[in-house]
Amino acid sequence: MFRNEALKVIKNAISDRGILASAENRDNYARVWSRDSMMTGITGILIEDEMIVDGLKKSIQTLADYQADNGQIPSNVYGEKASYGTLVGRTDATIWWIIGACEYIIYSKDETLKEDLKDQIYLAFSCLKSWEFNQRGLLYSPLGGNWADEYVTSGYVLYDNVLRYWALKNAAEVYEDDQLKSLAEATKKLIEDNFRKNNADGAKYHKTAYLKANVKPYFWASLNANGYDERFDLAGNALAVLLGFDLDMDAFIDFLKELNDEFNHWMLPVFYPVIFPEDSDWKLLENNYSYDFKNNPYQFHNGGSWPIYLGWLCVGLKKRGHQEIPSKILKQYEALLTEKGDSFREYYSTDQLIPSGTDQLCFSASGYLLMTVLP
Repeated sequence: MFRNEALKVIKNAISDRGILASAENRDNYARVWSRDSMMTGITGILIEDEMIVDGLKKSIQTLADYQADNGQIPSNVYGEKASYGTLVGRTDATIWWIIGACEYIIYSKDETLKEDLKDQIYLAFSCLKSWEFNQRGLLYSPLGGNWADEYVTSGYVLYDNVLRYWALKNAAEVYEDDQLKSLAEATKKLIEDNFRKNNADGAKYHKTAYLKANVKPYFWASLNANGYDERFDLAGNALAVLLGFDLDMDAFIDFLKELNDEFNHWMLPVFYPVIFPEDSDWKLLENNYSYDFKNNPYQFHNGGSWPIYLGWLCVGLKKRGHQEIPSKILKQYEALLTEKGDSFREYYSTDQLIPSGTDQLCFSASGYLLMTVLP
């Protein structure tokens, strides 16, 4: 229903340097962001849109031009400047770049780019390895170190580690590298053994915290030295579902239905439960922002609903044979786009379903297109 409008938003944001986060020149969105351009570009691959795929290639090359000496890929590039993060660095930028580069190479069969990028991809993996800090296999992210840059998760974060698995898996395929394949399998097992209750005999990062953690129908959001953050991270879980992680899908589906019952709509929150001023985690939220405070309850990362990650959830659920919830999410989003006269705003508040944030966002346009991808 809104396919042409979504495509227009994305194509208006394609520049000679790559795919901008938004064509709207607000804050820092008119830049080539690693995570935004890679997700949008991969969406282009899934729907086989060559203009978007070409924008992905340009984004990959632009970001590669500014790779740091340690292998880190910029969070974003604007003009001749690159940013690797402001308050802290962005862990996921480097990982998304590897994923996007490999997805492009697999799709395009571009042997020249494959060889040109090989050293840079392996250097990026070396950077990620150094971010383990303890050489035990899981990536460590600082507070605010990924897409949820004004939120409270930190440490061994589900989302970042699932992404690392995807990057390892892709690069192992592209470069026919058995060592990377083995690392991918080991990373997947570490996540499955440490981010949910199970009977596996695999190594536990934090045995005391693991024993105290509660059974949940999803993978926990993060693990830190002070224990588990057991909240629901929709992005991390959506990607885990997409990538075939071992999860009780019946229990997971039931949980999503419970969220629907609680909020009375299918624009599910990206993190749950919501943090309120009287909660202890509020102290981690209230000063963590660059421009203005956005994380009021039900807003932004704090329980807001992001179409981009609902899109990934839909692709993952359909890939695993679950059609009902993706259909309901798409129907709900299309109703809101109609009712609100929305032009792919960044997120929705989950208490009143008010569209908020930057307009004409490739993230949200991509989310819509992902919701429509056939299994």
